[in-house]
Amino acid sequence: MFIFMLPKDVMSRYKCAVLQCVILVLMTVTIAKAQWVETNDIPYNVGHVFSKINRLRSQYQEPQEESQQQILVNSLLYNGKSVDHTTVTSLLEGVRQLKAGALDVNVSETCFNRTVQYLEGLMNRQYWAIRMFDASAKLPSGVLDGNFRWLGSYSECLAVDAYVQYNVTNPDNTTWTADDQFGGQYCTGYVGIQQPGLPPATLSIGLCVPAGCSNQDLRHLLNAFISILRIKSPLLDKAAFACNKQDRPLNSGAIAVICIAGLVVLCVLIGTIYDIVHQNMGFNHKPLIPYASETKVISNGAASISVDEHTPLIHSQKNVGYSNSENGIMHKILVAFSVYTNGAKVLNTKQASGALTCVNGIRFLSLSWVIWGHTYYFAATVTDNISSVTQDLMKRWTMQVLISGPFSVDSFFVLSGLLVTYLTMREMKKGSGRFRINWGLYYFHRFWRLTPPYMLVLLVYVPTIYYWTNGPMWVSTVDGFDPYCGESWWTNLLYINNVVKSKKMCMGWSWYLANDMQFFVISPLILFPLFWNEIIGVGVLLATLLGSWITTGIVSNVNQLAPGSPNQAGSFDMLYVKPWIRIGPYLIGMLVGYILYVTECKPKLNRLTALIGWMVATATALALVYGLYDVYQGHPLSNDVGAFYNAVSRTAWGACVGWVIYACCTGYGGFVNTLMSWKAFVPLSRLTYCAYLIHPIIMYVVYVGRETLIHATDVTMTYIYFGNIVASFAGAFIVSMVFEAPMMGLEKAILRREKSA
Repeated sequence: MFIFMLPKDVMSRYKCAVLQCVILVLMTVTIAKAQWVETNDIPYNVGHVFSKINRLRSQYQEPQEESQQQILVNSLLYNGKSVDHTTVTSLLEGVRQLKAGALDVNVSETCFNRTVQYLEGLMNRQYWAIRMFDASAKLPSGVLDGNFRWLGSYSECLAVDAYVQYNVTNPDNTTWTADDQFGGQYCTGYVGIQQPGLPPATLSIGLCVPAGCSNQDLRHLLNAFISILRIKSPLLDKAAFACNKQDRPLNSGAIAVICIAGLVVLCVLIGTIYDIVHQNMGFNHKPLIPYASETKVISNGAASISVDEHTPLIHSQKNVGYSNSENGIMHKILVAFSVYTNGAKVLNTKQASGALTCVNGIRFLSLSWVIWGHTYYFAATVTDNISSVTQDLMKRWTMQVLISGPFSVDSFFVLSGLLVTYLTMREMKKGSGRFRINWGLYYFHRFWRLTPPYMLVLLVYVPTIYYWTNGPMWVSTVDGFDPYCGESWWTNLLYINNVVKSKKMCMGWSWYLANDMQFFVISPLILFPLFWNEIIGVGVLLATLLGSWITTGIVSNVNQLAPGSPNQAGSFDMLYVKPWIRIGPYLIGMLVGYILYVTECKPKLNRLTALIGWMVATATALALVYGLYDVYQGHPLSNDVGAFYNAVSRTAWGACVGWVIYACCTGYGGFVNTLMSWKAFVPLSRLTYCAYLIHPIIMYVVYVGRETLIHATDVTMTYIYFGNIVASFAGAFIVSMVFEAPMMGLEKAILRREKSA
């Protein structure tokens, strides 16, 4: 997507390079088609095609001496209407030389023989050969709009069924008839386009070739045809090929993962059956669904299965409602895997009085914003009009909400910092001793809460996603989707993947989890001063915030990363994922959480002050979302102003979200609090963590598993977006039932954290 945000003069040179490649590919395809129709005395008019291409090319290229490609194009034109017979004759003679072995093409015997049969089948108008040719990509429309993926027809290619008979001549000049049966094999040719001063791009062309040809065979065959046609082009000289494999036996890693996943699913089935029998056969007469005061832990702004925000982080309270504490440890372990019990807990909409109910709506809507942005981001490589769509989005001020989507992650940081501070302060107030609470359990619960579903999702999808589906855009190797997971998965386990091997990150969207865990780890350095001395605690918090601002400004200024600058490609690693850059909203959340703890969520403002607060927060949020509109119209910020914006913008957004939470929790929220506290958001908010983990995987499978490109329009992308929302949360419920909820139940069972009623 980045290449289409370049200045117009750069885009013109870039499109010129694309058109040069288009002409070369068009010539090759047209010659192959021409030699078939000419053999059958069928007139084939290509003059208007090349005339149109030349007119387009002249718009982006200054007049120069006629190139060899242009000479060949002109030689194909006969009075601008028909194919030059001399060129076709040369091609046919080259094919005969290939068949006779006069040219050494270094191709496997199977591929060579089937390729010759394919060419002869085209000349003889055999149906299977025509279908194979028809399944290969042709020059599409929309090339100048970014249509660089010419897919052809994947299904039609695989449906080809060829049965051929041909004569074989022995060394003693005797002949015999051989037969062969083969199908079509879908391959993709990649032609790199690289011009000085321009970002690289790749033109991919779908090819239907006879089964049995390898990537190397196709490379050597291309060299042979280039020699026959006397084409000299550095673009085609560096072309590469990748063929989809239909026979994909499971490797040892995939088999091991399937066995592990099968074992977990078996535990879920056994636990669910046991729980249903136990609940309905008179063994347990207490209600299944917990009341709103059941203790759950909120420790993550992105997701939580908590019912009550007033629940302590460390110690359990006495439950009112369903309890299985009178049963043995084995009973608790089995029930921990029960969908019957866990599903009821997740889908329960009851909340305790005084809970921070607005958090549920903010959490769900923030993730919906993330998914909206990713709906467009992940679709960029499978869209046939990405250039025009990108330019259109930049010109429409209404779409600045989409472009400003990264602020949604800062909302999660605010929630996380707020809940950690608010709940920990309440626990420390109840505790005793120098340290007030058990800090070992503080860290253990956090790690256990997040890591099992995180690692299990990684464990399942990395070795097995290659086998989930297939298509013209699907990865051709086992590690094609996330190639760095094999060497950097351990950084995910330790939550350091945003600072160690960050350029080779596994699950690229997991940078947020690393930041959130790192902020949680250092949070006691602020919580302790806040608890014992408010002035010192607030001073430490503000000093940390100021340090983050200064660091961000320096990094942005030195590397010239102002919004709209051409250096945005490096901003992800230097600005976007680093904890010392992203901690600002988390600190704002901690400050708001401390204020709510001190005030006990009671109103302390008059109506005028509250109104001013809403006006300032609304104006600031609108300025942040729409303030860069002129930047995307070609008026970039200066380096100094851009550095200041990068330093404070995320913190300012965090302050806006913090005000909304404070106002809603203290009685100044009005209809906003009513909306954010809607009961339907309660179960959805509990699924946001798992939905965040899996939604990019779902999008990848849906997008890259397609056989056709998407033509992006507002209606189409809106429809896809809502589909992504539904699929992500439906998948999140399954992941929660299989991976997340059982781990939480096991923690209670093993550590005996749940006390009897």
